[in-house]
Amino acid sequence: MLAIEAERITKVYRDSTSIALKEISLKVESGKICTLVGRNGAGKTTFVKICATQLLPTSGSLRIFGYDILSEANKIRKMISIVPQEGRPLRSLTAWDHIFYWLRIRGIDKNEAKTRTYEILHNLELYDYRNTLAMNLSGGMKQKILVGMAMCTDAQLLFLDEPTIGLDPVSRRQVWKIINLRKEEGRTIFLTTHYMDEAEILSDYIIIINNGTILQQGTIPSLRKIIPENIRVDIAKGGIDMETLKSFGSVLDTGGKTLRVFTYASNLRELSAIAIDKNLFFTTSPITFDDVFIQIVRNKSNLLQD
Repeated sequence: MLAIEAERITKVYRDSTSIALKEISLKVESGKICTLVGRNGAGKTTFVKICATQLLPTSGSLRIFGYDILSEANKIRKMISIVPQEGRPLRSLTAWDHIFYWLRIRGIDKNEAKTRTYEILHNLELYDYRNTLAMNLSGGMKQKILVGMAMCTDAQLLFLDEPTIGLDPVSRRQVWKIINLRKEEGRTIFLTTHYMDEAEILSDYIIIINNGTILQQGTIPSLRKIIPENIRVDIAKGGIDMETLKSFGSVLDTGGKTLRVFTYASNLRELSAIAIDKNLFFTTSPITFDDVFIQIVRNKSNLLQD
């Protein structure tokens, strides 16, 4: 069964002249990690809120595990859990209180709730702060409380709306570990992020959204084919004319002091020799998913402008 099945979901806010979502159609398989990636304001949170029955679509249909979000919302709410992007812990409750009482509200018995609370606080390195009021915790720790609340439940579908925003690199990896553990348990995870490394590491399937429209979707290997070259060279501007650079592959202006050339490993020696001969700073590295994302968004934007 599909965990999420959306058909032509559109959302227009009453106080806005722009369309937040434009006929979004997608399918998410059960037991997978599907990631919706996009820039800030792309429509990621709006789509998650509609899936989580927090927001009504203007038009279109959406089903969660076969249940309609409009007529069967109460059934859906029992099957899902969410880390909301704009969520905040209650100031006067401790980290332990948030997890433990949330489990009790969800119908988990007292002993099991204690066990789960202990486990999730340890996994997120919050146990030493279990009795500290949320108002006295750092922003990152507050975010981890919200992640813990979503991850500790029996929900079969987890909506994680930018769950690692504001977290340090170690904390991000702690969250990634728990996400993968939940997947191993058979849960479905619908993740939103604008961190391309996070999307690439975690996802079985990726959907790229921009200005409320799906630009591209597929697996990491299929999306990587958007850039056929396998090497990128960042080279100082001004020393090599653009036509020469384009003879090695596609060229992207990074907006700084360098140009990025996507090329093949077979061209690397010749291009490097030119840069060395002209005494130009350059670096080489494999092409990342960040490059792929920028290429997709840039290409679609150019098409729209044309």
